[in-house]
Amino acid sequence: MRVVSLLPSATEMLAYLGHAPELVGRSEECDFPQEIRDRPVVMGARTLDGQLPSGEIDARVRAARGRGESLYSLDLELLRELRPELILTQDLCGVCSVTEEEVLEACRSARVAPEILSLSPRGLRDVAGSLRQIARAVHDAGAGERAAARLEERLERRSARSAPAARVAVVEWLDPPILAGLWVPEMIRLAGGEPWNGAREGSTGVRSSWEDLRADPPDHLVLSPCSFSVPRTLGEVETPGLRASLSHFGIGDGWWVADEAYFSRPGPRLWEGLDLLRAIVAGRRPATPMPFEHVVAQPAGAAT
Repeated sequence: MRVVSLLPSATEMLAYLGHAPELVGRSEECDFPQEIRDRPVVMGARTLDGQLPSGEIDARVRAARGRGESLYSLDLELLRELRPELILTQDLCGVCSVTEEEVLEACRSARVAPEILSLSPRGLRDVAGSLRQIARAVHDAGAGERAAARLEERLERRSARSAPAARVAVVEWLDPPILAGLWVPEMIRLAGGEPWNGAREGSTGVRSSWEDLRADPPDHLVLSPCSFSVPRTLGEVETPGLRASLSHFGIGDGWWVADEAYFSRPGPRLWEGLDLLRAIVAGRRPATPMPFEHVVAQPAGAAT
């Protein structure tokens, strides 16, 4: 089957199911696993601004969304050449990818008529369900059942909860700080913690402020901005404004920087994020295959 994926998490799940060879096209942000990076890029961002400060990116995104503009463009000529039988997309977040409606319009313009599978998971079991959906779409339902069952079994293990439970804030954007929602509050609870103010299971991220975080600090702070690697995040937090905002968290446990795949991409690697949170809440050194950093820095103005 000829598959085009416009969603990084769907690309990961396709590969997790053993069907990476069937991927004939991808989005610019589909970068895992390494073996799929040679596939042609069908969808890209309209503006390449990934290295701008978070505040500037946020302003541009909000302005474009306010005008009803898509943040992405599809290569119609390439789509026509690839002749996909299945397109994997989403209809949950207009910032993360094109929507199903945009894909339908592009297919009409390109004169192709693939099956379109739109994924919209809001919890961890929904992510396991997405594996089943993709597996059925590529005619390998058994692989989907086995893969989903493995992940669901890992959810049955419960972490011991302290009394009261440690409050955890996972920040999915830096400026302004946005508390991760959807499946992340569930991950925090499964890890034995309690989501810091405002984050609710199944709901999208909640905008907050560094002033609020400093006024009522969580027990554990994890920075995992969407689409950011650990080095990208560490580079931005060293800018004067954010460094001052984070200075309060240089005391005690400090704060953690994690790769975005731990929390932002609704695929199998979320389970690595769950293991990371379990270790953090339990006070253990995490042991995971993905990048993370623990930062305990001196508060601003402290003597050296």
